[in-house]
Amino acid sequence: MHLRRRDLAAGLSAALPAFSQPRRSGSLETRLLDALNRIDAVNTHEHIIPESERTSRPIDFFTLAGHYAINDVVSAGLPPDALAQINNPEVAADQRWRLFEPFWKHARFTGYGQALRIAIADIYDSEISATTLGKINDAIRAQNRPGLYRRILKQKARIRVSVLDDYWNATPVKPDPEFFVLAHKFDRFITPATRWDVEQLEKITGVSITSLAGLKRAMETNFRQFVELGMATVKSTIAYNRELLFREVGSADAGRDFEALMKGERVLPERFRRNVERPFRNLEDHMFHHLMGLAAAHRVPVQIHTGLHAGNGNFIANSNPTHLTNLFFLYPQVRFDLFHMSYPYQGELSVLAKIFPNVHADFCWAHIISPGAARQALHEFLETVPANKIFGFGGDYRYPELTYAHAKMARRNIAQVLAEKTAAGFCGEDEALELGRMLLHDNPAAFFLRAG
Repeated sequence: MHLRRRDLAAGLSAALPAFSQPRRSGSLETRLLDALNRIDAVNTHEHIIPESERTSRPIDFFTLAGHYAINDVVSAGLPPDALAQINNPEVAADQRWRLFEPFWKHARFTGYGQALRIAIADIYDSEISATTLGKINDAIRAQNRPGLYRRILKQKARIRVSVLDDYWNATPVKPDPEFFVLAHKFDRFITPATRWDVEQLEKITGVSITSLAGLKRAMETNFRQFVELGMATVKSTIAYNRELLFREVGSADAGRDFEALMKGERVLPERFRRNVERPFRNLEDHMFHHLMGLAAAHRVPVQIHTGLHAGNGNFIANSNPTHLTNLFFLYPQVRFDLFHMSYPYQGELSVLAKIFPNVHADFCWAHIISPGAARQALHEFLETVPANKIFGFGGDYRYPELTYAHAKMARRNIAQVLAEKTAAGFCGEDEALELGRMLLHDNPAAFFLRAG
């Protein structure tokens, strides 16, 4: 049973009494930011690895730079052979820096670059440079011990809980409930392309798969396992592999695709072409609809990656959220959480969240993709979308230091937008505080968290 709004409001009033009488000193934006900094946010999307795994690994500056920031360094011109050396911990740190720095100087102002700089400055008390690299690495090693997640995620980032995409687990593993609730992907059941892929699904589920019906049973088995584990939401990143239009395909056509797959009659195209040429498209479409049916039956919401893809190179039009429109009609009982403000399709997302009661707009990843675009989109969404359907923050990182930095950027962005809205007469200061609480806590808490 989901938390009732009345219960959420009561809990927040008890936890955050200062919000009933906000301070009136200082600038409006400063007052709003101070208030937002006291909210324990519900973080809609993370990939953070288990703390025991994190603290058992050698971690350094280039580990942290390797999530997102390095993509902009590559975009700035870093050659592949240099990237391979930077990613090799056996190479001396000063040599890795010499390869990194000429391109980092151009990438340090992007949203990814800003997040990395904030994380290093606030947590490891250093600017990023050749002369400070040793100090940074010493500080990272010294703090890489149990208790790191509580200190950064709970105390410093003020995150109540994060929705964790455990993409590394094919079978059910419960994340640490102090920090996470579970999101899980079933894309592997939708996009098998070889007999070997099907055999892996048999190993995961213990279900024999010799037909389309068997593939469906295997998905159902895996789905039930994760529901029993307390799965808060289904997650799909299938937009990295193909476009998001899922046609209504009958069992006969999907079954023929399955038979061709098992006989090895068709092969996925090479390299980038496989993102647009799908030899088993009927099977994929049919299985995606089967997944939506399971979500509807179990009353589990669905998160879908839309907009920009991580990394370097993809077909951005594949992830236009308007491709999903038929799903919103066909599954009105399924609540959809569309990711990443659908950048650069934020206008399309605004319209979808406005006209479909079951579509919600999520700013996870958004504030580090482009802080400016996120502010512009939030201005627009507050005027077009009911305020209870907007989620203000999701870190989308592997490492808590960077999640902290993203949370800081998100709160700063939200405070700036709300201050501008208040100054323009859109709302009063008390209403701005209410909107801030909704974006950072109330809305995602009502969507993802179950009463305990």
